[in-house]
Amino acid sequence: MATYTCRECGSTSNPEGASRCIQCNAPLELVTAANAAVRGSGATGFWDRVLKFLQGGIGERRDKRSTRAYPRSPQPGTSRLDAPSGSGAHEGGAMGVSPATPARVTATSSHAVQPIAQSTPAQPSLKPYGIGELFYGRYHIGAARELKYSVYYDAMDLFCAHPECQKTHPHFPPAGMCEHCRQPLDTVLIHERRVANGGIAPEMIRALLLLGRANHPRILHHRSILRLELAVYTVVNHPGQWLPLVQSQRPYTADDAVAVVSQMGRALTYLHQQGFAYTGSAQSTSKEGMEGWVILNGGDVKLADLSQCAPLAREDAGRAQIARDIAFLGHCLIYLTHDPQYPMTSDLAHVPRELKACVERAKAGQYSSVVEMFNDLTVMLESPTAGRLLKPTEGHATHQGRRHTRNEDMIVTFTFDKKQQGKSVPIGFYMVADGMGGHDAGDVASRTVYEVVTKWIVETNILPDLRKTTRKLTTENVPGDLLQQAIQAANEALVRHAQVHNSNLGSTVTAALVIGDVATIANVGDSRTYLLRKGQLRQITQDHSLVARLVEAKVITPEEVREHPQRNQIYRNLGQKSAVQVDIFTVHLQPDDRLILCCDGLWEMVSDADIQRIVEASRTPQKACDTLIAAANQAGGEDNISVIVVEME
Repeated sequence: MATYTCRECGSTSNPEGASRCIQCNAPLELVTAANAAVRGSGATGFWDRVLKFLQGGIGERRDKRSTRAYPRSPQPGTSRLDAPSGSGAHEGGAMGVSPATPARVTATSSHAVQPIAQSTPAQPSLKPYGIGELFYGRYHIGAARELKYSVYYDAMDLFCAHPECQKTHPHFPPAGMCEHCRQPLDTVLIHERRVANGGIAPEMIRALLLLGRANHPRILHHRSILRLELAVYTVVNHPGQWLPLVQSQRPYTADDAVAVVSQMGRALTYLHQQGFAYTGSAQSTSKEGMEGWVILNGGDVKLADLSQCAPLAREDAGRAQIARDIAFLGHCLIYLTHDPQYPMTSDLAHVPRELKACVERAKAGQYSSVVEMFNDLTVMLESPTAGRLLKPTEGHATHQGRRHTRNEDMIVTFTFDKKQQGKSVPIGFYMVADGMGGHDAGDVASRTVYEVVTKWIVETNILPDLRKTTRKLTTENVPGDLLQQAIQAANEALVRHAQVHNSNLGSTVTAALVIGDVATIANVGDSRTYLLRKGQLRQITQDHSLVARLVEAKVITPEEVREHPQRNQIYRNLGQKSAVQVDIFTVHLQPDDRLILCCDGLWEMVSDADIQRIVEASRTPQKACDTLIAAANQAGGEDNISVIVVEME
């Protein structure tokens, strides 16, 4: 069978009779025996070609681009960038790969880090695409967020990814649903940034997409990396409610800044293990590098753009690249702890005392790895007089509502303490499962989820692990993996039940596993978990529903969800497929924080503002739950109603 390679995103496939890439819709290139030989057949040959490209060895090869005119492609004599005089901005259609400038790699006797640039020469400014425009003949732009060095777009992919459809719509379809198969279309996040020297080689794009599709928890799934004009566009799965990290509210406390940067460090450690550095150029600014990261509502930080990464060189040059990445993390700590009301000084006077030594060592290139840096940070942040860990207090309530005689919801709450390194560590588990309305025996579905998940959490994992009192509690990997495995086990049980009894079982679920001051939150479907902190209510989870995708694409507002006629159409739930994707979020809790877990029977009846008002006015979590149930019934009680409120003391 013939093999085709996409010139834009690097994807390789064997489509029958297809002329365009399934990933990015660009024209496909047939890989013949001749050019396959040029490409090589093994992993070693591929990396040799990547290194050769970086050293200028294949600079004479120029990639031929399609002449198809995409919307917003510059017309002859114009450019989509405002180019300063003499800048050499490319004019005309989509730009291909220019001959590479030979890279000079100089081995040095030490890996002292080159300073990350604090300013850059004047460059062309990007003109953002407008709302409603069609990018690349495929992505409907819903909103644009312009930063100093780059632009983010919330967009809807007009290509239907359903295996039996795979049609591309010429325009935004009504309600964001495929006009052919009636499946909801995907929403995406697009990051646009300037590039120099002709962009990225196809070999590099293929390598970066492999990294971006490895399901690392700190890297958003990369769908495509496109090279157009004088910019690179990275297309990733939409993360839900997000904000560029550089626009998050500052200043951060020392603990909160470390919590953010440690997540970034996990991603960089993974890149280093795979042979890549993040800050590909010593000339890039720290803030420019930070623009590739986004922060979600719960505080999770994700890398949204791998396009500026570069392969690690050998020996000293590679160590210098790693040192530059570590210095980047140091600059992130400086930036996050800085109060923007005051000027940033070079003496790091604003940096918290407990972080200053670590930041200085990172900037000086004195750490050999990210792990070494964070081991140092852990020691610096430890206090011999640290107070007791936060303790959760919960309330819960459930009701069948005013329209139903049977309650198909299930709620789970349990807390206990375990000894760990001489301390009593409070642990709490909370879950709401909503048996799908309209399915056979929804109460059986939610009860199955309750039984399987609870047994998995208590008997299989938590208790055996915590009995090992010498083991340090992990709040980064283990809880998330635990919740994913438990919910996947419940999903498999529902699928088996449906096959045996020829029935159609389904359930949504949202759950929170609280260990000390860290909450790990999971969800599938449209049951929600909120965080109420210091007078602000934030939805941590992301609804897996059609209307949520319309909100992501900025087609409707969050307030319009409750009245939308298709608000009950969800595209992901337990019992639907043999494998289910579980969203995981991590929240670092503070005293007086409150977690609110609920089904759609509550949040569709009671607005977020009223949920916040009721919880804040209630003397106890149990009183808050009782009042929320009453408010939902007073508003109509159209579905079963379940809620859990957890207060951290």
